[in-house]
Amino acid sequence: MAIDNLQRILLIDDDAGNNTVSRIFLKRVVIETEIVAFTDPEAGLAYIASEYAVNPVNTILLLDINMPVLSGWEVLRQFEKLPESIQKYFTVYILASSINMEDKQRAAAHPRVSAYIEKPMSIGLLKAIFLND
Repeated sequence: MAIDNLQRILLIDDDAGNNTVSRIFLKRVVIETEIVAFTDPEAGLAYIASEYAVNPVNTILLLDINMPVLSGWEVLRQFEKLPESIQKYFTVYILASSINMEDKQRAAAHPRVSAYIEKPMSIGLLKAIFLND
């Protein structure tokens, strides 16, 4: 998604500390973009379902895969049950600490996932993604 069309970044990661670090890094690259973070994946899905039904905006979803309650894969399954009129506003990236090749392959094969980003994020990687540097 081109940065000039990006209006929101949504983080769903159970690690509040990682969300804070991610927010700091993201603000250095996408200064004017709203960043919304959830540590509870169910709350994140509820936000998407309610907010985007009435106020959809172009959004990048950064999704952790190793979370209690709902894994990132389960979040994706729930996300795909939402109307296409909501889904079309999202570009999904997996943001994970897992170096498991199976997770990377699964992300690469998933039609909704644009890329797999390993934690910790770096400013250089974010610039490459958002600014096409």
